[in-house]
Amino acid sequence: MINPEITQLNRDEIYRYLGLQSGSPLMHEEMGNDLRLDEQISRCEQTVLETARIRCVYRILPLSAIVLDAGYSPAAGNVSDSRSYKSVSIVLHGKDIARLLDGCSEAVFMALTLGAELERVLMKQEVTDMSDALVLDICASAAVEAAADDFERKLSAELKSEDKYLTNRFSPGYGDFALSHQRPVLELLNASRAAGITLTPSQLMVPRKSVTAVMGICSDVREKVLGGCGMCPLKSRCSYRSHNLRCYE
Repeated sequence: MINPEITQLNRDEIYRYLGLQSGSPLMHEEMGNDLRLDEQISRCEQTVLETARIRCVYRILPLSAIVLDAGYSPAAGNVSDSRSYKSVSIVLHGKDIARLLDGCSEAVFMALTLGAELERVLMKQEVTDMSDALVLDICASAAVEAAADDFERKLSAELKSEDKYLTNRFSPGYGDFALSHQRPVLELLNASRAAGITLTPSQLMVPRKSVTAVMGICSDVREKVLGGCGMCPLKSRCSYRSHNLRCYE
């Protein structure tokens, strides 16, 4: 069983979330060097690290237990129920997820959360101090990604000993892999009981600082191509792209 951990957050990533990437038109030198901002980030980071209770659940399925429907269009509606197929655990729609799993022997389904206690702290901060609430929320976002990265690193190390390799980590809501896949993924993992993750009618996870993802397992090292601006749901209104910059550089 893999237990993800985080001991510190990436400060550069936090600054990028704040829109303070070096060279960005959003970046003001005086803000980047503002000790008060650094102190605020440090305080919020410590709160996240002390409050987060990481819970992670995952399951590895053979490709024979998955139906891949590359012809699905997100505009068509909700994803199909796996119960309409015999001997199938889940149905995944979209060209991007089919491409991700092409040639793989297995797929990893993962759900991870920072827990309800941090959710309560975030909600309390939103009604007491909006400035701290913003920075705290950004630190929590960086933390959940760091925890997912740690899970991926640890699983990758385990698989490497068996001469197996992971593809990208790919989440519902990216590319044409519809957000409506959240529900079947969480149900597959029994994430409500196992990790305390539930889903609102609008497909948002509770606690908010939670993530689901799918990864392929294959016998060769692959270039991780499913990522970047092309997959981002914010690409049409991204201030970085409008100035020929990238949030991840």
